[in-house]
Amino acid sequence: MSVSLDQSLCAVENPSLYEERARLAPSDRELSLLLRLSFGRELETFDLDELELARLVFAQVALMAGAALSADSEVFVGAERLWGDMQGRIGKQEHTLAKRFLQLLAQDEMHTESERRLLTKLAEALEERRPHHSGLAS
Repeated sequence: MSVSLDQSLCAVENPSLYEERARLAPSDRELSLLLRLSFGRELETFDLDELELARLVFAQVALMAGAALSADSEVFVGAERLWGDMQGRIGKQEHTLAKRFLQLLAQDEMHTESERRLLTKLAEALEERRPHHSGLAS
């Protein structure tokens, strides 16, 4: 699945969210760094399906974090709905990646202390909403 292939879920409601999320997909370098920090593995050790799903999770988390930091409630609610729609297709590995990405963002000193707290709370909220069953990748 590519970052743009899952548009059937709620694209009718807000197609611009999918376009925005697609623009936030990471470069190979960004994805490699996040995967190494999250799992201690190099990019080449992941299957193509895992990498595509990781790109989607990265872009989704970036969309949610950006909306939260800019206080754009309309985009955040839509992004949160997209995250909810993804739950049946992602597993423990993807949840770990999402949480780690938010933790790294929360450590970035370019953000104010209140922004870092907001990102930490978002990571905690995603963890609390995490389903207890396993998805495709675990």
